[in-house]
Amino acid sequence: MTILNKLFSSLNIDFKFLKTKYFNTKIKIFEFILVEALYILMSVLLMLPASDQSFKQILGQFQIFAAIYLAFRFRFFGLFIGLFINLFEIVLLSYAYMAHPMIGILAGFTSKVLTILSSIVMAILSNKQEKQKEELQEQKSKLETLSVTDDLTGAYNHRFFNSTLDNEIEKLKLTRDCIALIMIDIDNFKMCNDISGHDYGDDILKGTASILKEAAGDGNTVCRYGGDEFAIILPSSNLQSASQIAHRIRNLFEKQKTNYFEENSYSNITLSMGLSVYPDMADNKDELINQADMALYHSKNLGKDNIHFYQDILVKLKKNISSDHQHMIGVFKALLSTISAKDMYTRGHSERVAHYAVKIGEALNLNLKDISMLQYAGLLHDIGKVEIPKVILSKKEKLTDAEQEIIKQHPLYSANILEPLNMNQLIDYVIHHHERYDGHGYPHGLAGKSISLGARILCVADCFDAILSERPYSSSMNMNEAFLELEHHSGSQFDPEIVNILINVMKNSEEYKKAI
Repeated sequence: MTILNKLFSSLNIDFKFLKTKYFNTKIKIFEFILVEALYILMSVLLMLPASDQSFKQILGQFQIFAAIYLAFRFRFFGLFIGLFINLFEIVLLSYAYMAHPMIGILAGFTSKVLTILSSIVMAILSNKQEKQKEELQEQKSKLETLSVTDDLTGAYNHRFFNSTLDNEIEKLKLTRDCIALIMIDIDNFKMCNDISGHDYGDDILKGTASILKEAAGDGNTVCRYGGDEFAIILPSSNLQSASQIAHRIRNLFEKQKTNYFEENSYSNITLSMGLSVYPDMADNKDELINQADMALYHSKNLGKDNIHFYQDILVKLKKNISSDHQHMIGVFKALLSTISAKDMYTRGHSERVAHYAVKIGEALNLNLKDISMLQYAGLLHDIGKVEIPKVILSKKEKLTDAEQEIIKQHPLYSANILEPLNMNQLIDYVIHHHERYDGHGYPHGLAGKSISLGARILCVADCFDAILSERPYSSSMNMNEAFLELEHHSGSQFDPEIVNILINVMKNSEEYKKAI
C-alpha cells in the first residue's frame, strides 16, 4: 500500500510539472490535442492498404511536420508521444517488409527513422533554447530584485519605496481607500554600533528587517529608508489598522530580538515609530512622508520605544482659535510649508515647542488670548530660518563664529516675515525667544522681567525640545537629563519660575509616564 501511495504521489507531482511546463493555458491544451489527433489520424490513414500511394506520400510529409512540431512545441513530452506512435509504425513496416520486400515499404521505414531522429534533434534544441530562456529570465529577475533591494538587510530600498508609494497613491485616486505609512527608527543603534562594532550593527539591521517583514504581513512593503530607519507601506490601511500593525511589530520585536542580538546589548535596542495616513491626514506623498517622520521625531522625544500618530496642529488650532484669527490658519499653513521645504526638523520642532509652550501657559493660568499667542509663536518662532543657508542648518560640525552670527539673525528674519500680520505680541515673543535671563542673549541683550513672559516661556520650551531631539551637531537626552540641564541653566539662561513649572507639568504628563 505504501509503495502504491508513493507511486501515485510521484505521478501527481509529474502531472503537476507537465501542467506547469506544457499545459499552463487552455490554448496549449487545445493545440496539443488537435495536433496529436491529426498525427494519429494520419498514421491510421498511412497504414490502410487501400490508400493511394501518391496520397500516402503527401500525407507522410505532413506527418513528419506534425512530429517535428510536437517535439518543438512540447519538447521531450511531445517527442515521447510521437516516438511511441513512430516505433509502432516501424514495427509494422518491418513485418510488412519481411513478408513483401518492396521499395515503397523500405522508403516508409526510412522515413519513420528519419522522423524519429529529426524529432529527437528538434526536442533537444528546443529544450536547450527553453533552458537558456529560463536562465536569462532568472538572471533578469535577480537583477531586478537587486535594483530594488537593500544589499545588507534584504528589505526593499529607498528607490523602491518611492516608486511603490507613488503607485499606491495613484491607485487611490480612483477609489476611496487609504494608505498608511509607518516610519521606524532603531533606538540606541549608534551607541551599539560604536561600542560593539559595525559588524554587530549590521546584525542589528538584518535582524530588525527580518522581524519587520514577518510582523508586517503579506501585502505590506518593508523598506530600508536609510541608516537605521525603516519604512512600512500599508495599502488599504486606516489609522486604526496601522496602529494594530505597529503594536504587533513592537511586540514581536520584543519577543524575537533575543534571537538576533547579543544578550549584553539587546535590552537597549527598541523601536520608535511614527504613523500617518493618506488622504485622511496627508494631501500628497511628500506630506505623508513628512508627517510620519515628524511623528517619529515626537516618538523619540517622548523617551523612545514609543508609537506616535501624527497630529496636525493646524487642525487642532482651527478648533481652538478665536473667530478674529480664523483667517490666519491659511497664513500659518503657508508659512509652515515654507519652513518644511527648507528643513523638516524645524517644522516638527516648531510644533512641539508650541505644544510645550501651551502647557506652560495653561499651568500659569494665562487667558485664552495669551495661550493662543504662545501657540502661534511656538509654531512660527523659527520661520526666519528660511533665510539661513541649508548648509549651515544641517551642518554636523561645530559652527564657525561667522556661521553663528548668521544663525543669530533668524529671530530678526522671523520678525520681518511676520510683520505684515500686524500682531505685535506675536512678533515680540518670536524676536526675543533667544534672549537670556542674565542679559547675555540676542538680538537685543534684554534681561530678567524686561523680557516678555511669552518670550521667556518660548525660550524654555524651545531649549527643552532641542535637548530632547537628535540633531546634526548633538545627541539627544532623555527627559530626566533634560530636566537637569534646564535646572543647571536656571537663573542664567532661563527664568527659574518657568523652568520649575515646565518640569512639574511634564512630570505629571502622560508623555513623561510613557518615557520612564
